[in-house]
Amino acid sequence: MSSDAWGELAATLIAVREAFKRDEATHNGFLPGSPAATEAATEPFADEWASAPSRNANIAGLHLAHVAMDHVAGVAVLLRSKEPASIYGPSTLARSLIEVAARCHHVLEPGIKPLERIRRQQSDRLVALWERKQLAESMHTEQPEQVQETIDYLDGRMKTVMDSARRHGLTPRKGDSRRPPAITGQDLKPVAATALVEALIGEGNGLGTYSYRTMSAVAHGREHGMMQYFTHRGALINRTHGDAFGAIEATPQQTALNLAGMPLAVVKMLERFYIQYGWPTQNVGPAAGRLLEEWRRIAGIPAL
Repeated sequence: MSSDAWGELAATLIAVREAFKRDEATHNGFLPGSPAATEAATEPFADEWASAPSRNANIAGLHLAHVAMDHVAGVAVLLRSKEPASIYGPSTLARSLIEVAARCHHVLEPGIKPLERIRRQQSDRLVALWERKQLAESMHTEQPEQVQETIDYLDGRMKTVMDSARRHGLTPRKGDSRRPPAITGQDLKPVAATALVEALIGEGNGLGTYSYRTMSAVAHGREHGMMQYFTHRGALINRTHGDAFGAIEATPQQTALNLAGMPLAVVKMLERFYIQYGWPTQNVGPAAGRLLEEWRRIAGIPAL
């Protein structure tokens, strides 16, 4: 293994991000003749929710890809840290990355009907409005009337989205204090984040589900709790000679193995994105190939 394996893990992530950013600057949106452009050419579902809902649904994929690439940069910063690398930091950020990538992958699924793509995007929009309302309701301020105006506005926007969904034959589900609202079709239920990640990474083999769960703060909290238990019993005293404290400090190989789902998520998201937008892949393709190969090599596994 290279003496700078941490740097190589980070560099391959940054190379993919830079290729994506160059392509975005070159193409400036989806290209003529692409699936996204074909859908946006006519807007039969224009309503109060949007004057160009098909275009917006496809543009949502670009916004999500941006967020995913920002997370890529963040993971690279953590991997390049000069301090001993912890399992928890990269894992937590990688979990957010694969969740956003899964949402991008979901909204840009090829071959679905334009109304289905709009449904997925508008359902995400409802969740965002609901989360903003939850935040507003938790605020304590000396100007409660302004908070109430914000809450009323958000309620109004959610009502507009749901009313438009009904007019197009969709079924909105009103949220409550615990569950966000959603838009479903005939016999459709909201798709859980774990299922979206499995569809992106695992494709039925379980890798997505396993990655998403083991990267969670809950899983990390359980590990930390066990550390605290044995510390209080006096079992963990020497932090430098292979005892349990060492388990929170990761090697490059261990990190590449633990986060193996992350480079897969990035590559599969970009594959779908480039097809939907009609972008040529001569820049991002080689970078994506190197990303998978270097992470596979450093992890010491036969294939990603």
